[in-house]
Amino acid sequence: MGKFLILSQAGDGVGLAMRLKAEGHSAKIQIFESDYENQGKGIVDCCSTYEFGQIVIADVTSYGPLLEKFRDDGVPIFAGGVFADKLEKDRRFAEEVMSGVGIATPKAETVEAWKDAARVIREFDAEKIVIKPGGLLSGVLPSYVASSTEDALAMLEQFKKKHPQAEIELTIQEFIEGIAVSTEGWFNGRNWIEGMFNHTLERKQFLNDDLGPSGGCTGNVVWRCDSDDPLVEETLTKLTDVLQKHLYVGPIDINCVVNKEGVYGLEFTPRFGYDAFPTLLYSLCDFDFGSFVDDLARGLDSDVGLTEGYGAGVRLSLPPWPNEQFKHDGGVAIRGLDKMEDRAMFYPFGVCLSEEELLSCKGVGILGVVCGHGDTIGKAFGRSYALIEKMQVSDLQYRTDLAKVFAKEFEALQELVVGELTANAE
Repeated sequence: MGKFLILSQAGDGVGLAMRLKAEGHSAKIQIFESDYENQGKGIVDCCSTYEFGQIVIADVTSYGPLLEKFRDDGVPIFAGGVFADKLEKDRRFAEEVMSGVGIATPKAETVEAWKDAARVIREFDAEKIVIKPGGLLSGVLPSYVASSTEDALAMLEQFKKKHPQAEIELTIQEFIEGIAVSTEGWFNGRNWIEGMFNHTLERKQFLNDDLGPSGGCTGNVVWRCDSDDPLVEETLTKLTDVLQKHLYVGPIDINCVVNKEGVYGLEFTPRFGYDAFPTLLYSLCDFDFGSFVDDLARGLDSDVGLTEGYGAGVRLSLPPWPNEQFKHDGGVAIRGLDKMEDRAMFYPFGVCLSEEELLSCKGVGILGVVCGHGDTIGKAFGRSYALIEKMQVSDLQYRTDLAKVFAKEFEALQELVVGELTANAE
C-alpha cells in the first residue's frame, strides 16, 4: 500500500485523502491555513510533518518550491512544481506556452497599471471583452465578461476603487463566442496515460439559469475520451515536449472555447481541478486510485482507464457562500448520508465528524460535491439529485437545473466537434 502526504491550503484534498484511506493506503493531509484546520477532522488523518516513504501531493498550486525541494531530495512528488505554479498564475507565460506549441489563443494583452488597462480596453473596441485579474489580484477579484467597452471601463473603475495599489496585473482578452470546455490528461513525466483523458463542462454561476455571482464551480459533468479526440489533439498532446522538459507529473487541464472556426486555449489548470476532480474521482475512477498515483509519481506507466458514461457533480453550500468576505460559523448537522455507498459519492470540503455526527466546519460554507454516474447525462444527475433529496441540511444551497443545462450544451459541443448529434445527452 502507498503512503501519501497531501499539502493543502484550505482542505480541498480532504475527499482525496478519504478515498485513499478507503483503499487501504496511508494518507495524511497538512492544512496550512488555520481558518480551515478543522476541515476533514475526524474523517481523515491530519499531520504537520513529512514521514519517510510518503509521496507528496499538492491539492492546489503555490507549493512548487516546496515540492521541488522534496523532489531534489529523492522524494516522489505529484501534481505541482514551480513550472505548474507559473503556468496557472502567470497568464502571459501561459499564453506564450500555448502559442509556442501551436495552440490558438484569443487576442489578449497583459498590463500592470490601471491606466494601461483602460487604454487597451479602448483599443480593443470589441463587442465583448474579458477582464482577467492575475498576480496578487488572482483569486481576489473575479474575471469579468463585459458586454461593451463602456461596461468594461466601468467595471475597471470598480476594481480600482477596491484595489487602488499601483502594481497590478490584468489580462484584457477578446471574448470568443462558443462552447467552453476543459480537456484534461494525466502525465507521468514522460508520457500521457491513454485511459485518463477526459472533458468537463461546468457552471460557475450560483443560481439557476446562470444568474447570480460566480462560485468558481457550482456544477459539472465529466466524461472520458481518447488521445485521438480532436480536442486532445488540438491542445494537450501538443504539450508533450514542454511537460517532459519540466518533469511535470500529474493531471493537467486546458480550458478552451470551441466554435466553428476552431479551438482557442484560455488557461491551464496544472493540478486537481475543483470541482471536476471530485466528480472524476468519485464517478469515473473505478480502480485503485492510490496505486495509480504511486505509479505516476515514480515515472511508471499505467493501464488504468476511466469508466464509460458520465460523471455528474453538484456543489452543496450554506450561507453566506458565495460571499467569502463573511464566514460560515459551522456546526450545521448533515444528515441523510447513513449508507456507506451514499457517503462514497459525497466528496467533502468543509465538513468534519464530531461524536459520530457529520457537521459543517467554520469556513466559507462549501460543504462538498455530490456525485453521480450514468450512461446519459440525465441519469448521472438524476443519481446526484436523488442522493441530495435524502439529505437533511438546514439552509442547503445548490443548483437544480444542471442536467438540462449540460445536456443542451453537450449536444452543441458534439455538433461542433464531430458534426453530428448524439442521443447520449437525452
